[in-house]
Amino acid sequence: MLSLKNLPRKNLQGYAGRTAALLLFSMLMAAAVFGGSMIVGGVLRGLSEAEARLGADIVVTPAEANSRFDAQTVLLQAEPGYFYMDKGKFAEVAAVEGVERATPQRYMASAKAGCCSMRLQMIAFDPETDFVIGPWLKDSSLSEMGLMDVVIGSNVTVYNDNVIQFYDRECRIIGQFEPTGTTLDNCVYMNFETVNELINASFEKRLNLYEKYSPEDVISSVMVRTASGYDTERVAADIRARVSGVSVATAKNMVSGISDGLKRISRSITLTAVMLWVIGLFAVMLIFVMMIHERKREFAALAAMGADRDVISGIVGREAMTVCLAGGAAGIFLSAVLLYSFGGFIGHSLGAGMVVPSPVTAMVLAGLSLGSSLLAAKAASMAAVRYICKTDAGLVLKEGE
Repeated sequence: MLSLKNLPRKNLQGYAGRTAALLLFSMLMAAAVFGGSMIVGGVLRGLSEAEARLGADIVVTPAEANSRFDAQTVLLQAEPGYFYMDKGKFAEVAAVEGVERATPQRYMASAKAGCCSMRLQMIAFDPETDFVIGPWLKDSSLSEMGLMDVVIGSNVTVYNDNVIQFYDRECRIIGQFEPTGTTLDNCVYMNFETVNELINASFEKRLNLYEKYSPEDVISSVMVRTASGYDTERVAADIRARVSGVSVATAKNMVSGISDGLKRISRSITLTAVMLWVIGLFAVMLIFVMMIHERKREFAALAAMGADRDVISGIVGREAMTVCLAGGAAGIFLSAVLLYSFGGFIGHSLGAGMVVPSPVTAMVLAGLSLGSSLLAAKAASMAAVRYICKTDAGLVLKEGE
């Protein structure tokens, strides 16, 4: 039985083509708002996590590192790369006044070749002096790490549970870290003895650009924590003055270089999301008014039977709310699936370690996105009701007589 209560649903079913178009644009609007907000939030959170992941106030790398690899990209984004300097630089840096703690690290990257299981960044650290890796990656297996033992990040997928191969050398996986939400999750960790074996293996296969070095005599970076009461920039300047052949950067300056670019990307994403929402809004309003125009005799008949503006407004409003909420929910669901499935890939494409917002934050953003869908429904229904009320019911009913 047809009633005013189920009339909106029947009307939407009767105009299936245009209802589908309304659903599509509603999905686009909600997906733009929700997806854009999630990506912007994830990029900014990833930026703050990148600074925390660095774990040091000052980073010292070889002066010529950027001529072959971007040290900033390797350190902050775990993009596979490597560079070396004489290990004596560690003692020189540690001796500078204002340096509270210092620890060396050595990097290596696997090759895009059959000798390696996959392309990954390898980080070797000294457990005795380390203050960077350990606090993030608390795992009992670190104390048990021996020659050719590795611990993999949470995002590293292996098909053999116990073995991963680099340069035809098999490494035994003794543990996998819990997710940290940073690019640490995409790396493989080992001690200096293991990375020395892998560097020598890369020499044998002529897949290393630094064959003139002996792996036992080099390091890739020195991570520095400044002592309390010392200005980080001043200590960094002293290191530059006292230690030759190195590049010295503070964590703040390294992150700010990426920050400016990511903020521009975030503004572009926000602007795109707003534009898509506005375009979707006008499209929904246009399609809805067109649907109402085709049904003008229906609304004229309702007016002739005594239906006032509030009744007609209620029918139109429920139709608009039904289709916009359904499309909005579908758009949010689709965006969430894509973001949680491919967040790492999206972050990599943007050049950042994007950290997908927590489920609680996602729920808040989903609620706001649905609110934007309701706003669109309200605007569409108001435009449609205004069109109806401008139409003379008597003239419409006489048309075609």
